[in-house]
Amino acid sequence: LRRSRCFAMVARKRTRSSVVIGMHLVRQNKGQAVSWLTVSVVRLSSPPMTTARRLLLDRTRPTWVHCTSRCVRRAFLAGDRYEHRKVWIEERLQYLAKCFAAEVAGYAVMSNHVHVIVRLDLAVAMDWTDVEVARRWLSVYPRKYLSDGTPVLPSDAEIAAIAKDPVVVGKWRTRLADLGWFMKAFKEPISRRANREDDCTGAFWEGRFHSVPLLDQAALIACMAYIDLNPIRAKLADRPERSHHTSGFRRIRARNRCRAAQKIRAREPAKAKALLTKVGLTANAKHAEDGLWLTPLARCQVGEVLANKTFSVDDYLTLLDATGRLLKAGKRGAIPPELAPILARLDLSVEAWLATMLGWRMFAFTSALGHAATCAQEATKRGLRWIRNRCPLFAGKSAHVAVA
Repeated sequence: LRRSRCFAMVARKRTRSSVVIGMHLVRQNKGQAVSWLTVSVVRLSSPPMTTARRLLLDRTRPTWVHCTSRCVRRAFLAGDRYEHRKVWIEERLQYLAKCFAAEVAGYAVMSNHVHVIVRLDLAVAMDWTDVEVARRWLSVYPRKYLSDGTPVLPSDAEIAAIAKDPVVVGKWRTRLADLGWFMKAFKEPISRRANREDDCTGAFWEGRFHSVPLLDQAALIACMAYIDLNPIRAKLADRPERSHHTSGFRRIRARNRCRAAQKIRAREPAKAKALLTKVGLTANAKHAEDGLWLTPLARCQVGEVLANKTFSVDDYLTLLDATGRLLKAGKRGAIPPELAPILARLDLSVEAWLATMLGWRMFAFTSALGHAATCAQEATKRGLRWIRNRCPLFAGKSAHVAVA
């Protein structure tokens, strides 16, 4: 090779699972070219790929999902002097729960992030008329806005004209039962409104949102209690009835209003209707969640209903109060005897419950949450061998939930 000219060309190509390195040597000798081609393949392990949310959630089977979203750079864009933005977020969530085919079981609006437990049902949207679909969609995404950003709803005649297009109505009907569109309609107006207030542009939320399916009843109740106790964990409140901007606070207010109405009817039956109207209470309230826009606890079910069907608002608030006291004490104390029926009904371990509530972000960094059996079924549906479980509330002997 010393007397001949030798040229080397190296090519490198990377794929998802391998790196292909090729070397092409060209030797020129006495006017003739002789070539060699050497190719070596270095096999690499496949990098973890994010699974599309549409592959994790089955639209035909309504599933409770715990969604979280943080403010950009984890800044307190809804805290300190921006506390009023928590009211924006709460009002927007309540408004969308009426427009979408959605049920909200719980939420917590914090200074730099938000939690929402939501379930969307495509079957509900399929029962709506075309006019109803058009009215709901245009209430979420109106075509006209005032200069200050206030939406202008179309007239009944305009809605009826738009509803005559079956293609558009069909697309809107599907979106009104889609989790991605629900979160988009939830977060985007908050970003625009905050930017108008600050006279700036840019992102308000950090990325899209993180979602974890809640596969069984224990996962749902535990996650509801977890997010309702967020202000207590952050030392923003010392009891559930002072934890503003949470679903627990809303349920407490609804319960107190119902109890007040019952007392007024018992003490002044003749003047009850006038007195209730005067103080702004519902005269015909039958239970503690009448008039509450959140999903009643009786409908917060996954799979089979509870054995004795007695999971009431008082049961849930007792659970919140007892767990909140343990969080405030900072150590694992004795569980009050009155909590035994709830824990036995949900088949929860007391020690695991405390470890979950005292732990750090136990309901994040996982693709699904639930007991071993339900996680095994979810893994089989996704074509996986196991789903990693980092939450001690549902952990068994192994941290991995394997498929038998």
